[in-house]
Amino acid sequence: MLATVSAHSMVAQPAGWRRAWQRRGVYPDRPDTLDAASATLGISAPWRAPRWVWAAAWRGGKRVLPFLHRWDECAPADTCVNLNVCWLKAIAGNRRGDARLRDGGLAYDLLPPVTRRVVAWPLCCLFPPLHHQNVALRTAYLDGAVTAALADDDLARAMLVSVGAGFDVRAFRVADGLRCAEIDLPDVVAQKRALLARLARRRPAARARVDALAFATGNLSVRSEAVAALRQVLRGGGGGGGAPTPPRHVVYVVEALLIYLPPESGEALLRACVDEAAAAGASRVSLCFADRLPGVEQTSAADAAATLARARLELDEASWLPKPGLARHMGVARWTR
Repeated sequence: MLATVSAHSMVAQPAGWRRAWQRRGVYPDRPDTLDAASATLGISAPWRAPRWVWAAAWRGGKRVLPFLHRWDECAPADTCVNLNVCWLKAIAGNRRGDARLRDGGLAYDLLPPVTRRVVAWPLCCLFPPLHHQNVALRTAYLDGAVTAALADDDLARAMLVSVGAGFDVRAFRVADGLRCAEIDLPDVVAQKRALLARLARRRPAARARVDALAFATGNLSVRSEAVAALRQVLRGGGGGGGAPTPPRHVVYVVEALLIYLPPESGEALLRACVDEAAAAGASRVSLCFADRLPGVEQTSAADAAATLARARLELDEASWLPKPGLARHMGVARWTR
């Protein structure tokens, strides 16, 4: 009778209830996604908690943000969850379990005084390995992809362009001499400049890099604005380290951006990245991404290759590494003149 009641209860429960207890990020076409990504990167996997635990942790983080920034002179907004992700990156960057995840406290130094101590060492170790560990997977992947893409380059003729950079600090972790630029919405860039000014006050040695970082603004879902922003950073302008001489190799980083764009806008943006780099004189483009590619709902490398081919990019299939989460597709694609 117990078995009968249990079976009846399962049938009677709504589909949403059953989904809440599913493991997050398990895709029918590749059920081992999390294990494969963790093993390949050598990074501990997040907890295999049900979806409701992940959702509760995310909501909890969002609810405390207003308090954490209540006395913050920079008063940044959480546009496209940039602020929430900054805190997650600070947690991962302050943990000492894996040297590759430590960022020297860079993300931490963007955060407000006093309240940021809740994610300082060793308090950062008290946070369960959920969202910050998932973000750590894509951070480790992109760091490795960018390093590999630039391995044989003359850095003076290369350029790193973060498209939809948010509050990321990757430009401060790459090698000296590499020109870096970031593109995002006008209000995000204004907030980022305020946070970087705080970083420079805390780290005077970082002032030169802060001043050298170029910015361009635009709504990346609007093709004309995306093209204008790309031209600005690739051909000079935007302040800081624009492109006074044409870069031979443009390395784009796209992290958790396309998930916010309509599919057709996402494809148009990828194509514009290649077209504008080529028009600016580049002979090579590398796209390092941790995002959700348009038209690729699960983890199909063939679908990813087809989407990227429409943007004149060739997927390096050996680089294809799906992971759980919204920004589930990680890989590298290239264009060569």
